[in-house]
Amino acid sequence: MTIDPDYVFDVTRSNYNPASVREALEDRGFAVLRNLFAPETIAAANRGISRVAASPAIAGTIGYAKVDYPKRMFSPFVVGGPLVGIVLDERVIDIVEAVMDSPCILAESNVKIDEGVNYTYFPLHADFSAGWSKNRASDFRLSAEALELPIGIGGAIYLHDTTEGAFCYCEGTHRLRAPRGQALSAYPAEEQRAIRAKKVRIDGLAGDFVLFDDRGFHGPDHPSRVQRTVILVDYFRVATFGYAQVSPFPVWTSDLGGLSAKQMRVLGVGAASMVQPAEYMLTRFRKSWAFPVARRLIDNAYLWQHFKQQVKAAIGRSSHR
Repeated sequence: MTIDPDYVFDVTRSNYNPASVREALEDRGFAVLRNLFAPETIAAANRGISRVAASPAIAGTIGYAKVDYPKRMFSPFVVGGPLVGIVLDERVIDIVEAVMDSPCILAESNVKIDEGVNYTYFPLHADFSAGWSKNRASDFRLSAEALELPIGIGGAIYLHDTTEGAFCYCEGTHRLRAPRGQALSAYPAEEQRAIRAKKVRIDGLAGDFVLFDDRGFHGPDHPSRVQRTVILVDYFRVATFGYAQVSPFPVWTSDLGGLSAKQMRVLGVGAASMVQPAEYMLTRFRKSWAFPVARRLIDNAYLWQHFKQQVKAAIGRSSHR
């Protein structure tokens, strides 16, 4: 029999208590919810993800974005269906809002497929530090006082059993408040060693929902030789940031009908945006050398069809003279 670590909370067990999850988040900085979703829900989610992940989003087609070599990313709302309920699960929302002592908003969410490239490309980091702002043009700057509270709760939802490449969290580091900034590499060597010594690799099962305090140091288990597929979510504290999310989500209208008023609120209906969609991370390919090449290919993809139509029209005009 497998003994689950004490930070794993099985929602199907008779002794499950959401208050214990909140205590783990407040004490350790992370917790894992297990068996939130039926196996068939995860299977359906994986089928939808596989379809979208099969090809890039080109000229209006549904697909993934490339933000660098090792990653494919796309919004879970592009997949739709079961993924909508997974990222807006009210049991999770209730825990997050209790920890924050505030309403929350789903600020950001992406399906992320990490390739097993066996080098570190996303090192340990904290999501917030004093002075943080998502948009350089914004007047908002996060204060040191605001960091005394849990202002962001992140999540990693495993789509398959995950060990190598799993999410890692440096236990208790949410209490440090990232005094030297978000990048661990900016800290003196001795402080880096002390933080790394607290790292816990959170091995998990398909469907596990890892919740964590964004203020602590975290990141994937790198280097890794295996592919990893997760859904990443980030819930922001409305009392701190206002009713605003990083960038709006593209949601299919067919998925909206089954959402509750709470889910619609957390989804961000009517919310402000910190980053406009055209400037969001998933548009990074525009800065690649390959973008003008791809644009030229797309612009001329129907050139042969256009030429044939021109010839046909010219012949038609000639026959009527």
